[in-house]
Amino acid sequence: MNQLNENELLVYVGSYAPSTSVGINVFRLNTDNGSLTLQQSLEGIENPSFLTLNHNQTRLYAVSEIGAADGTVTSYTVNPQDGRLDFLNEQSSLGKATCYVTLDDDSSCLVLANYTSGNIALYPVKNDGSLGEAADHVQHKGSSIRADRQEAAHPHAAVIDPSGRYVFVPDLGLDQIKIYQMDYEHTRLLPHNEVLTKPGAGPRHLVFHTSIPYAYIINELDCTITVYSYAIEDGALHPVQTVPALPNDFTEFNICADIHISPSGNYLYGSNRGHNSIVVYEINKIDGTLTYVEHTSTLGLTPRNFAITPDGGFLLAANQDSNSIVTFAIDQQSGRLRETGQTVTVAKPVCVKIAKRPN
Repeated sequence: MNQLNENELLVYVGSYAPSTSVGINVFRLNTDNGSLTLQQSLEGIENPSFLTLNHNQTRLYAVSEIGAADGTVTSYTVNPQDGRLDFLNEQSSLGKATCYVTLDDDSSCLVLANYTSGNIALYPVKNDGSLGEAADHVQHKGSSIRADRQEAAHPHAAVIDPSGRYVFVPDLGLDQIKIYQMDYEHTRLLPHNEVLTKPGAGPRHLVFHTSIPYAYIINELDCTITVYSYAIEDGALHPVQTVPALPNDFTEFNICADIHISPSGNYLYGSNRGHNSIVVYEINKIDGTLTYVEHTSTLGLTPRNFAITPDGGFLLAANQDSNSIVTFAIDQQSGRLRETGQTVTVAKPVCVKIAKRPN
């Protein structure tokens, strides 16, 4: 394939799929109009439900979300010319329903979360980008008030803070955010602190603001977003505000999913599965609080995941149950989403990652 044009970005999409079907698709995103063009379709990995790229965009890592057995985490090389992927190696995830994966800024360690088995694991990353065997894993224990969803621990993400010192793990089953200190010398996760959320909230994903000391959690079960002040010196979170992810008059079934902040730091976006929308809030850059802007339909069903381009120009929503990725333009002045008319068909898309252009 040809080298990327100046107006193109690479987009990687993970899907729920058997290993004999396409699990990861690579697209070119035209940043003039938001259209997506298929670059590569990759088989050989079952349910690659979450992806992450290393800092310089030369390696991609995908977890395999398997409910009945331990999953895997797989590394791929990224072709610097056209973004195509080639298998590098894989390791056991040491748990069931692996649902999240992330790297530290130096791409020396990888952390993943196993939803069903209730544990997290830490891996060393070798010089060539391949993964060593797990160096540490931690089992969560307990439950919370929702017998149908919180009968046991269910960590749903593992997010490394801006300092690189701590890992924050929202556990939907415990209504807690577990905080671990990263011990890089010994490749260990050291228990550091925990934050209790509202009972029944079901914390799912977390994002740190890039310029002010605040973090934002989207709560899957009670469909809210909670603002926390963040004390970077000791890795502590303190609740500031909780706002609804749904319109007040919506009473049908809904569970929340993903959360992101615009590159400008001015706007926060969260996805609703059921209402099938993206909620938009404006961020106060003094006290971190949120002010409602709008809800926008994702033009599909079950937006499990979405991504924003590095320049903040577009938002790509992955509609799992209508098999589509829909491109929206972002108004830079208001944060509002505008339909572009650009949609691409992908079977059960559940993760979208957009690569930054090389400097």
